[in-house]
Amino acid sequence: MLTPDPDSKVADLNPDNIGLIRAHLQEVISSSTFAGGKRAQDFLRLVVEHSLAGRIDNLRERMIGAEMFGRPIDYDTANDAVVRVKATEVRRKLAQYYLQSKEPRTIRIELPSGTYVPTFYWESRKEPQKLDEVPVPQPSPPAAELLAISEESPGEQAPAHIHINARPTHRSRHLLAGLLTGLALTLIAVYVVIHMRSSGFLSKGEIHSIAVLPLQNLSGDAHQDYFSDGMTEELIADLGQISALSVISRTSAMSYKNTKKTLPEIAHELGVDAVVEGSVLREGNRVRITAQLIDAKTDRHIWARNYVRDLTSVLALQGEMAQAIADEISINVTPQEQARLARARRIEPAAQDDYLLAVERLNSGDPKDAIGYLQRAIGEDPNYAQAHAALANSYGWMGEAGWMPYAEAFSHQKAEALKAIELDDALPAGHVELANAAMNLDWDWNTQEKELKRALELNPNSAPVLWAYSNHQERLGRLEDAIAESKLALQLDPVSSRAFIDSAFSYYFARQYDEALAQMHRASTLPQSPLEAPFPLGDIYAEKGMYNEAILQFQKLGPAPHALGHMGNVYARMGRSAEALEIISKLQDSVRQTGVGRYEIALVYAGLGKKDEAFSALESSLATRDKGLTYLKIDPCLDPLRSDPRFQSFLHRVGLPS
Repeated sequence: MLTPDPDSKVADLNPDNIGLIRAHLQEVISSSTFAGGKRAQDFLRLVVEHSLAGRIDNLRERMIGAEMFGRPIDYDTANDAVVRVKATEVRRKLAQYYLQSKEPRTIRIELPSGTYVPTFYWESRKEPQKLDEVPVPQPSPPAAELLAISEESPGEQAPAHIHINARPTHRSRHLLAGLLTGLALTLIAVYVVIHMRSSGFLSKGEIHSIAVLPLQNLSGDAHQDYFSDGMTEELIADLGQISALSVISRTSAMSYKNTKKTLPEIAHELGVDAVVEGSVLREGNRVRITAQLIDAKTDRHIWARNYVRDLTSVLALQGEMAQAIADEISINVTPQEQARLARARRIEPAAQDDYLLAVERLNSGDPKDAIGYLQRAIGEDPNYAQAHAALANSYGWMGEAGWMPYAEAFSHQKAEALKAIELDDALPAGHVELANAAMNLDWDWNTQEKELKRALELNPNSAPVLWAYSNHQERLGRLEDAIAESKLALQLDPVSSRAFIDSAFSYYFARQYDEALAQMHRASTLPQSPLEAPFPLGDIYAEKGMYNEAILQFQKLGPAPHALGHMGNVYARMGRSAEALEIISKLQDSVRQTGVGRYEIALVYAGLGKKDEAFSALESSLATRDKGLTYLKIDPCLDPLRSDPRFQSFLHRVGLPS
């Protein structure tokens, strides 16, 4: 610890001096000595600001532990030395800063041993001093006392700004003091390193991948799960924006809701270095979120913090938490990413509730019900960008599933996506939905690719965006690239049945049917919706010549036009022409009622070998911009038509490479 200059005095805390102290504080924490030590910077700033504001009672170990490190207010300080360790680090850094600094100073900040109350000294030198007159640090205690200093547990703090003047009188004492100070600093540094390693602190530098487990709902009301799940999803999305960090997707993370597995087990299954867990308590318009970052290798806590916000600003909190976690594990966050995490997002509470309820419906596979909630959310807050993006997703889902006329669904999808981007260009979901609408509505493959790349730029950890990009590559016939993208997505979504099903489709379109079936078998080992597997299994069985098995799968899906078209194709290939023609009749009824089914009629005629009728159905599909035509380049059911010159014309008219 540096001894104050004999000509210095304790700074009076008048407004002018407070301004000087704050300016000097910024110089100190911006210095190379404090560089890379975000927590040390925060600690020093916290104790200085509390002291300047006269909040000395806040500068007790238990209070600092609760405020800065998220500890419960009654935590066991005897067995949790996080505050003492950080204070020792700050004292060491301050000593190093003033030893190395050659710039003239007006104010000097110290954090005396035995207290967390800083002291501010006012320099009053009138002329430069000679070398042998430069004050040197006060000798540190003997090495045997270092442990007691670094593990101190202050009782009553020393009064603020007390100054004890001491000055060696001989040069030999200066030299001895310098040697002892150097030795003391070295021993302190060694102690801190050993202590931090034993406590798991240093392992955080090795954290490059992370999973956010479902935040626990502490309300006691299971109907509030939608809110805690929504907060989990928002935190995952915000962490995903940090390109230097690998973040597990929502679908895989949520599979551990109410799990009894240990954190090391979960981390091993997900292949991550650290896990975030926590809880949400909502009371009226106030929300308390507690989050903890845990080292997966040691099962030790690295970081913890409590946040209390009102509902209008709770979404912005997720960005704040993501930035805090990145700071704690020393992950680089680019200035652009910092700006996106810090962007203001104040939402009307009623609109946020409806939005989160809609997200719950989407995650359970019910886009139709989600639309009502989202329309109400937008009515309550027209500038709610996320609600517009989710509404675009709902319409796109309805269209792709054939539950709404294509033109209507995709037109709504495009309009809502454009509105979301207008309100918040940094929202990846808006760009994904515009990309999908560009494909399905306009066959605008260049815009689709541009928007997907923008979404990946905004969130490189988004498995849904990677799947969308994989699908884009598939439709253009870039099948090896599509499989590569699907492998990247699986790394972020390793325990999701939906992820393995999407991967199976990539191999299916690449005509790697055995591998596609292997992916479906992996999906079958994971929880899934009853309607997820039949369609891809039916397609794969059909291409492997397992026609009866394929029919059984398609029959599970009922009279949906997409399933009927593929089932009719299989009947045709089996030589069961009567059943195939009956399917065509049902599809024609669907076209009259909903406009969906023209492309599927072409599939059945292709299976029957009736090329003219198949091309006629494709022509009808072209006139109504049927979504099925986006699969023209890759659909195995159309392979009997590919040698016909008319087929190349269709590819060209849909904008696909021949």
